[in-house]
Amino acid sequence: MTQINLANIEKTVAGTTLFTVQRLSATDGARVGIIGANGTGKTTLAKIIAGVDTQFSGERHVTAPVTLVPQIAPAMGQSGGQSMLARVRVALAQRPAILILDEPSANLDDEHQRWLQEQLLRFKGILIVISHDRSLLTAITTQVWSLEEQTYTPYNGNFAKFTTYREQRRENTLSQYHHEQREQRDLREAVQARHEKAARIRKGSRQMSAGERANSQSVREQNAGKMERGARALKDRANRQTVTVKPHETAPLKLVATDLPPVRGKFLVTVNELDLQRDGRMLLQRASLRVAPGERVALVGPNGSGKSTLIEAILAHQANTRLAPSARVGYFHQDMTVLPQEQTVWQFMSRATALDGNRTRLIMGAFGLSAIFYERLIGELSGGEQVKLQLLAILVSASNLLILDEPTNYLDLPALQALAEYLVNYPGTVVFVAHDQDFRQQVATRTLVFKNQKLLDPTKTAKGTPASDLPRLQFEYDQLMMAPELDTQRLRELREQIAALKAK
Repeated sequence: MTQINLANIEKTVAGTTLFTVQRLSATDGARVGIIGANGTGKTTLAKIIAGVDTQFSGERHVTAPVTLVPQIAPAMGQSGGQSMLARVRVALAQRPAILILDEPSANLDDEHQRWLQEQLLRFKGILIVISHDRSLLTAITTQVWSLEEQTYTPYNGNFAKFTTYREQRRENTLSQYHHEQREQRDLREAVQARHEKAARIRKGSRQMSAGERANSQSVREQNAGKMERGARALKDRANRQTVTVKPHETAPLKLVATDLPPVRGKFLVTVNELDLQRDGRMLLQRASLRVAPGERVALVGPNGSGKSTLIEAILAHQANTRLAPSARVGYFHQDMTVLPQEQTVWQFMSRATALDGNRTRLIMGAFGLSAIFYERLIGELSGGEQVKLQLLAILVSASNLLILDEPTNYLDLPALQALAEYLVNYPGTVVFVAHDQDFRQQVATRTLVFKNQKLLDPTKTAKGTPASDLPRLQFEYDQLMMAPELDTQRLRELREQIAALKAK
C-alpha cells in the first residue's frame, strides 16, 4: 500500500519558521487538498513530499515515487491553460502512485475544468492538489490539509465539509469570546461594587453619633475587610480565566462614488459590429456590446476564444470600439515583470493609490498584505503575493472602469473573498475575465459568452445591433457635454436624433 507519513516536521527559511507539521498522512485513494495563504509554504510542503526539498527537520516516509506538476512552467508558445493541460495529461498517462498538482485549474476554461475534475476523480493513487479553486476542491477532495498560523492541520472530508466546520468553529469561538467578555465585565463591576461598599462601611452611616462611630469602628473595619477580600477573590478569578482570542474580522471594503473620477455618457464601453482576428484566425464576427456605468460584466468562453484579445482591442481603441472620454481605466493582466522589484511594498502602493493611507492599508490587509509586508522588497515576495500587489495597485488607483483579465488566478481563498466583496461594493464599472465560477456568480451583474465566433448576451443588450449612427452621435454628445462652452442648440438636436434612433 502506498503511503505518505509526515511527522514533527519543521521548515525554516533564513532562521525563521515557515511552517510546522505535527502529523499528516495519506494512503491509496486519498485526494488531499492543500489550502493556505499565498507565500506560507504550500508549494514547499509539496517539494518536501516529492523529495525535492530536503532542508527540513522531522520525519518523512513516502513509499513510492512522486510526480509533481508545478504551478509555473515554460509555456513554449502555449497559453497558461494549454501548458497546464499538457503537463497534467503527461502526468496522468504515467499513472503515478503519488501525483501532486500545484494550481492545476488556473487559466482553465469551464469545459477543461470539468475535464480536469473527471480525470482526477478517476485517479487511483494518492492525489495531492494545491488549489484555491473552491469548485475543484469541493468536487474531488476527501481530505484537507489547512495551513493556518504556520501550522498544518488535517481534516477529514471534502472542502465543503471543511468550510462548514471552519465556519462553525469560528462562530463558536466568537460566541465564547463574547461570553467571556460579558463575564469579565460582570466580574469587574462586582469588584468595583465591593470596593465601593467597603468604603461606605468604613465611613459609617451619617446618622451615627460620634460615640456609635467610635464603638463600631472595629466591627466596620472587619466587615470592610471581608468586602475587600471578596473583591480580591473576584479579581483573581477574572485574572485566572482563559481568554479566547477574538476571531479576525475584516472591515467592509467599500468605496463611494466621490472616490472615483466622474463618469459622463450612457456607456463607458461600446463595441459595434466588430470582426476580431488574431494570428489570421477569426475569433468574433460582427460582435457588439455596450457596458453602462455601474455594471459588472463577466466575459466567459473557452481558452483561445478571444476574451483577452477583445479587451486588448478595446484598450487599443481599435476600429469599431469606443471608450467613453470620461473612462479612466485600471487594467490588470497579471504581468509581474512590470513590478519594480527593488521597491518596497509600501513605496509602490503609496505611489499607486488614490485613497488615503489608512484606507489603502485597510484594503491591503484584507488581501493578506498586512503591516509586516510594508518594508519588504517586491522581489522578495512569492508569486501569489506579487499577483495580489499588482491587483491592489489597480483596485486603489484613480480609475472608474476596472478591466481585469483573470484576477482570481493564484489568489488564496481569503484574497478571493476580499476581491469579490470589493468588486460587489465598487461604485464604478467592472469588465472581467475569470474562470472561477463561484467568483463570477458572486460578482457579475451580466455575463457575455464567447461561442462559435459570436458574442452572446442573455440580456440581449449585446446582441448584434444593426449598424447605425448612434455611437457617433453619442460620442459627439459626450464631447459637447465636456466642452468649456455648451452649444445648447446642437445638444438639443443630438438628443432628438439619439432618441429617434433608440426608439427604432
